[in-house]
Amino acid sequence: MKSTELKAVCFSVAALDFFPQLNRSYAGGNSLNQAVRFSHCGVTSAFIGALGTDEAGEKILNLLKKAHVDTSRTMILPGKTASNRIINDKHGERFGEEGAWDSGVYETFTLTEDDWNYCSTIDIWATHANGANYAETLKRKKEGNFLSVDFLHFNTYELLEQGFNIIDIAYFGGTADMEEDLCRLSTKTKTIIVLTLGSKGSIAFINGKKFRQSALALDKVIDTTGCGDAFQSGCTLSYVKSQSIEKALFDGAVQGREAASHFGGVPWL
Repeated sequence: MKSTELKAVCFSVAALDFFPQLNRSYAGGNSLNQAVRFSHCGVTSAFIGALGTDEAGEKILNLLKKAHVDTSRTMILPGKTASNRIINDKHGERFGEEGAWDSGVYETFTLTEDDWNYCSTIDIWATHANGANYAETLKRKKEGNFLSVDFLHFNTYELLEQGFNIIDIAYFGGTADMEEDLCRLSTKTKTIIVLTLGSKGSIAFINGKKFRQSALALDKVIDTTGCGDAFQSGCTLSYVKSQSIEKALFDGAVQGREAASHFGGVPWL
């Protein structure tokens, strides 16, 4: 299947990431980053989420439109757009400033019945497990919808187990000490589990078998913000098209490397 025939919908967070060291802001958030990446790869892409009635919301909406992402189902709600403050160390690793995350209007965001009906017609769903829509996502997903879920840095697996055999690919950003637990869990489900390890690459687990991909060389890491989102969109799209986890991990690494070469998750906006 060609990427131009595919449609993706990303539903969770769009936010404004402020970098105090640069005194500059970039559009960010899991779903925004992935929606833009999918569009950049030639996929018809839509973002469903909540933006506020502030300057940040207006800027993000315009940026999504500029990236040819369908925003017709993006909700504009009274209040502030979600925001965060990002600190980079000398190696480009990003850290969220403690206590800086403000969920804004995203706090109350849920998909409508009409949104779910729309999603049922879309090939690829990308979302995360930390939100009010997760349980409903597991109920609504049908055969023909490929579901990718970001479990962020969770090191408990209850939410993953709730999605066994419903989620197609589950992504964890974490550390090597999670490897054996995730490998064991993969023997209990058809869900592909992927652990991303930053500069140490990634590992996919399928029925107890491990597939490893090294991180790709980059002359200088500028900023790792959005690298995980970039990896996920590249990996998911590649797997849907090729059904090869080895190729998918490599293509995810290509996207992750690109994201690390500049500040912000989607700088071409």
